[in-house]
Amino acid sequence: MKTKLVFGLLLIAALSACGPLWQVNPLPPGSVAPSLVPNIASPTFTITPLPATATSIPPTETPYTLPVVASPALMSIDMLDEMSGWAAGEASILRTEDGGVTWLNATPADVSSFGYLGASFFADAATAWFVLPSADYTTGTLYHTTDGGLSWTSNAVPFSGGSLQFLDAQAGWMLAALGAGAGSEAVAVFQSTDAGVTWKQVYVNDPTVAGSSGSLPLSGQKSGMTFLDAAHGWVTGSVPMDSYVYLFSTQDGGYSWAHQEVSLPAGFETAMTSADVPRFFSSMDGIFHAGLYAANSSTVFYLTQDGGATWTPTFPVNMWGHYTIADLQDVWVWDGGPTMQVSHDSGMTWNMINTNINVADTLMTIDFVNATTGWALTGDATPHYSLYKTTDGGATWMALIP
Repeated sequence: MKTKLVFGLLLIAALSACGPLWQVNPLPPGSVAPSLVPNIASPTFTITPLPATATSIPPTETPYTLPVVASPALMSIDMLDEMSGWAAGEASILRTEDGGVTWLNATPADVSSFGYLGASFFADAATAWFVLPSADYTTGTLYHTTDGGLSWTSNAVPFSGGSLQFLDAQAGWMLAALGAGAGSEAVAVFQSTDAGVTWKQVYVNDPTVAGSSGSLPLSGQKSGMTFLDAAHGWVTGSVPMDSYVYLFSTQDGGYSWAHQEVSLPAGFETAMTSADVPRFFSSMDGIFHAGLYAANSSTVFYLTQDGGATWTPTFPVNMWGHYTIADLQDVWVWDGGPTMQVSHDSGMTWNMINTNINVADTLMTIDFVNATTGWALTGDATPHYSLYKTTDGGATWMALIP
């Protein structure tokens, strides 16, 4: 008992030497006692996400800054990668950030309706251009966004429709349609160096226009134009002529054109053809599609490894229909029926894929971004438009917009 008393006295003495454990100072007369809860500014938290689990909780509110359009009637699509893409509806420009599941209304505020886009070019998820034709279809308005459609600029342009391309944020080209008939089509080539604000006409083949030239023939229907750089470009199309591929090239920025000879694949030496503009995946490597019309309609892809100086046909596939080029190796051809053809070596060899849908009468376009992921757009006379997606290279399709 005496030992415990001595220890207690020593402990009290030690604590007294260190000062009081809690000291309350008297308040000055008339003052208010402070709150015992300190006035602390809102803290900034660093949240480390938990590991993914089998159960996910959907967000309580959508993160989009553009309004969502439920089940839009899409008339064209241009997917950039597995998640991002653009589309045109009957009266709207739309954008997706989740692979086509959700579509956002990116239409300029001053556009209430349009029958069709005269031309469009979607460079990336933020940057796009499109042309709305004027009432007389000789001029138009070019719209341009650099923030994914949150805001747009617009200016008048001396064309209404055709094939539009931008090499970068400033350098643009337009193959403008001036009128077609009786197996011919007049066109003009325009160039812009200021993102499309102003345009300079560098070529015209309309014989009724002063300064016209026939280096790009009036004959033939033009399917489009593409440029590899500021000097080298191509115009493709079709003409009802045996043993002839409608492929014209320029080496001076579009001021003059020359027919580029390419050989037809074995067995199709006398076929009529239709060609579409090349796609380049480097300064040297490119590919373009051609339809072959003979006893059996077929499809062939042409390759270049020298920047378009020469083109070599690959192996024709016995199917004609819609096609898509995901990259230099991966290409598809589909007529919408229960089977489609795919090549993973630039068209050298082909494999047949059985699909789980048959849209032979309604298929409008297909668009793949890699060897496995693609979309198919259909439309009927109702009109009703549907969007499908595949993630296994085309065998299985899921309806995103039924």
